[in-house]
Amino acid sequence: MRKILTGLIVLSLLLLLVSAVHVARAEKPLVVVVAHGLLEEDIQLTYMMGNITEVDWKVIMETITYEDIKDADMLIYVQVDTGIEITDEELAAIKKWFDQGGKTLWVTGESDYKGDHLRIPNTNKILEAVGSVLRNDHAEAVDRVSNCGASYRVAALIKPDPELAYLGVGVGRPVLFHGPGIVALYVNGEWKPLYGIGDKPVENVYRIAITSEGGAISEFVEPLPYAYEVGEEGVFTLMAAEFMDNDNIVILSVEAPFDHYRGMWTTEYHEVELDGPAFVKNIVLWGVGLYGERIPEVLKLRKQVSTLEGKVSSLESELESVKSERDTLASELDKAKSRISELEGQVSELQSELEAVKGAQPTYLGGGLVVGLIIGLAIGYFVGRRK
Repeated sequence: MRKILTGLIVLSLLLLLVSAVHVARAEKPLVVVVAHGLLEEDIQLTYMMGNITEVDWKVIMETITYEDIKDADMLIYVQVDTGIEITDEELAAIKKWFDQGGKTLWVTGESDYKGDHLRIPNTNKILEAVGSVLRNDHAEAVDRVSNCGASYRVAALIKPDPELAYLGVGVGRPVLFHGPGIVALYVNGEWKPLYGIGDKPVENVYRIAITSEGGAISEFVEPLPYAYEVGEEGVFTLMAAEFMDNDNIVILSVEAPFDHYRGMWTTEYHEVELDGPAFVKNIVLWGVGLYGERIPEVLKLRKQVSTLEGKVSSLESELESVKSERDTLASELDKAKSRISELEGQVSELQSELEAVKGAQPTYLGGGLVVGLIIGLAIGYFVGRRK
């Protein structure tokens, strides 16, 4: 009997353990990869999903629907087939998913080299649909210093802005951005450059991957770039993140982690050692909240400060309005006091005249009696003489 009881206890514990394992698996963040137009297995994507086991993966190769992506914590968009044009319905599905809040959207772009330029419109449509200021400009970034044997095989430097420094941890070598586009911004209807160093046009955008100082802007297919000059040299941004309302993050990289000509998930290219897999893993785990601070605390504090500054500004405005009303009322009060004083003066003057009139009444009465007596005597005198 004791053996049976012991066996039941062990079996129950095993069942509980299995249930706990299932629950743990169910709690893994979900990453949905939209490999738009993918027709066969992509070896880089396979390695990527096989090596990042902290998340659950789902791959969509055809039409994007809200039902397919609604449970995703992170969505990675890669346009495999350059001939695909994303539909309004697909854009609406992505926006509906994004509007839930707490989402990370990683959109991958491309350069304007030959047929690659066909990826740029879809990239920018998605960014615009979710309200991001990030844009894929119509050009190609090259690097004459940091590359894999040719300037267009850019060996991107992972030098995040300080707030996202942890994304570069464990990534001591460059990452392949093969024939990349270039990150720009679209702010209040105007295209603006986002250089890899120096000031930024907006505060809530942070650089992640950049060219070296040997970077330059090339142009292949019209239109010309909107934010940069062809031939311009310097440090340019190849990947950036925008922190948006509702705890949402938008990432734009002008190269993809897999597919395109050659994705980021590469450890060596033309005898140059790279840290693509480590970098992509950092991005994915960060995007789902398993690495670093998904929303850095300093950004939250800045937002709180900004909110408080807004409230202070509003209160100051209200105070100025109250002061203005007070000054207006004080001016009206002074006018009223002046009018009252004027009226009081007029009343006093009238009272003086009234008193004068009252004082003159006996004199006027006495004078009238005297005049009457004189007239009476005169009449009597004349009457007497005529007799």
